[in-house]
Amino acid sequence: MPEVQMRSVVIIGAGPVGCALATLLRRQGLRVDLFEREAESAGTGSGHSFNLTLTSRGLDCLPRSVRRRLYLQGTVLAKRIIHHRDGAISTQPYGTSDAHHLLSIPRRVLQDILRDQAERAGARIHYGRRCVDVDTTRPAALLREAGGRTGWVTGDLLVGCDGANSAVREAISAEHPTRMWVTRETIAHGYAEITMDYGDADPTGMHLWPRGDHFLQAQPNQDQTFTTSLFKPVAGDASHRHFSELPSAEAISTYCATEFPDVFGRMVEVGSDLAARDPGRLRIVNCAPYHHRRAVLVGDAAHAVVPFFGQGINCSFEDAATLARLLAKFRFGARPEAGAVAHVVAEEYSDVRVKAGHALAELSLQNLDELSDHVNDPLFLSRRALERRLHELWPELYTPLYQMVAFSHMSYDAAQRTHHQRSAALDSLCEGRDLTREQDTVIREFVERYGRRFAPQAVRTG
Repeated sequence: MPEVQMRSVVIIGAGPVGCALATLLRRQGLRVDLFEREAESAGTGSGHSFNLTLTSRGLDCLPRSVRRRLYLQGTVLAKRIIHHRDGAISTQPYGTSDAHHLLSIPRRVLQDILRDQAERAGARIHYGRRCVDVDTTRPAALLREAGGRTGWVTGDLLVGCDGANSAVREAISAEHPTRMWVTRETIAHGYAEITMDYGDADPTGMHLWPRGDHFLQAQPNQDQTFTTSLFKPVAGDASHRHFSELPSAEAISTYCATEFPDVFGRMVEVGSDLAARDPGRLRIVNCAPYHHRRAVLVGDAAHAVVPFFGQGINCSFEDAATLARLLAKFRFGARPEAGAVAHVVAEEYSDVRVKAGHALAELSLQNLDELSDHVNDPLFLSRRALERRLHELWPELYTPLYQMVAFSHMSYDAAQRTHHQRSAALDSLCEGRDLTREQDTVIREFVERYGRRFAPQAVRTG
């Protein structure tokens, strides 16, 4: 038999997703090179950052050694902690078991762990290389160094892991507009990081201050700090984009003192901090397919979503694991016809992931209303209590949407369809009912009316 050369994968972007993918591919014996436009020493500090929240969906895609390191440096959050206008505090558990939690971790910490793991696995990371063009046939990427010098790099497979502003995606869609469509939407809400002292805050939950069309969010870190973000609609004047109706440091301070009086004293220089910078904008980027010839898109390059479901990074790690699994399935590293195998893998990967990515974009935007206002609504809370109790009694019959999305491996689109169907059935029984008093009655009627339709085996054995 002819000797098979080591197959090579070129990854554009050495962020968390690119590094996670590189580690998975090195475990298959593939040669992996990552090209990152930033210098190795480039840091963060734009004032537009927030922690990433990992759930079992994304964590299970990573090697056990990586998960162990993440848990050592992240913070486990088992619930939402709601700070109401009247000063009262309530809690809402994320799920129904100890496994149903978020692992909150600063992006820089996540990046450092995954980069270190990729390099230990043997991946090579090249910094200061900006992608300026793509040839999906070879496949190859044209890279420009800081000094202006350019050159092509080639591999057996090209992967764009270069984020929402993906140069790989833009090069493909510009060259082949009839083969890949792309949509971009900027939503009304902007966001900015606020410096807030930790104080005596409960470190076991995600803190939320829902205030109608805006909310404050704070995630506790292990070093006794908060990663705190304000989400609020942005003023229409694009040339001076402060948050709506907050044109000055004094107005910002007055707003925070009025809306968040319980923690205003912990916001150091909040007025001057926010007045000095424009809010970050939140965008949704969709495209289809997620490939062209021997080039594929992974993570935000394929599907940038708003952060209100906290699933962007989990979906991206699921992309990486799916691509790695398909490469192993089709024995990419062991067959001589690498080009043909790469084509097959790219097509199947796209077929599997496009619907999931589009569904997550919709689900994430819908969750904005829940975080801004619904978590403060007694009717909403009684409905969620009903769903939780129904799931505890009949788990095969009904699972809350958040639990399906965050803590299962059901595809996002399947979770969306399942929730729509079963929630509509539950709606028909809840109309006009006082759920705080009639919860048991509604559950009994739901099982009697819909049990055989949704989970016949469970009803027979229950």
